[in-house]
Amino acid sequence: MQHDAAPRRQPHFSMIRRAGELVFVSGQMAFGAGFSIVGDDVAAQTRTCLDNIARQLATAGLTARDIVKTTVWLARVEDFAAFDAAYGAYFGNTVLPARSTVRADLMVPGALVEIEAVASHTGEPA
Repeated sequence: MQHDAAPRRQPHFSMIRRAGELVFVSGQMAFGAGFSIVGDDVAAQTRTCLDNIARQLATAGLTARDIVKTTVWLARVEDFAAFDAAYGAYFGNTVLPARSTVRADLMVPGALVEIEAVASHTGEPA
């Protein structure tokens, strides 16, 4: 299912920004083509958010394995278990990033999850 109420022009922020060895990726929602939300459930939307983050990191020469911290906003508390399972599956056997997860009203109708990330070019987590 696609939801078409997303913003049509770029808001006033950087999608990705480097500060020393850290790379910050702004919050990503499950946007597909034409800035429409794709995915009917939180698991599908979580994978899309993380894929969008990985695409942004690739522009800085990094991968999802370089993520050291994420912040996650969920539209519904009851989605936490399904979100967490999809999130864990995405990272597989790698060291998981530190994470904060909160429930919040999201800005785009149909969005169930938003994820931002901080990655480190120097690599190894603690």
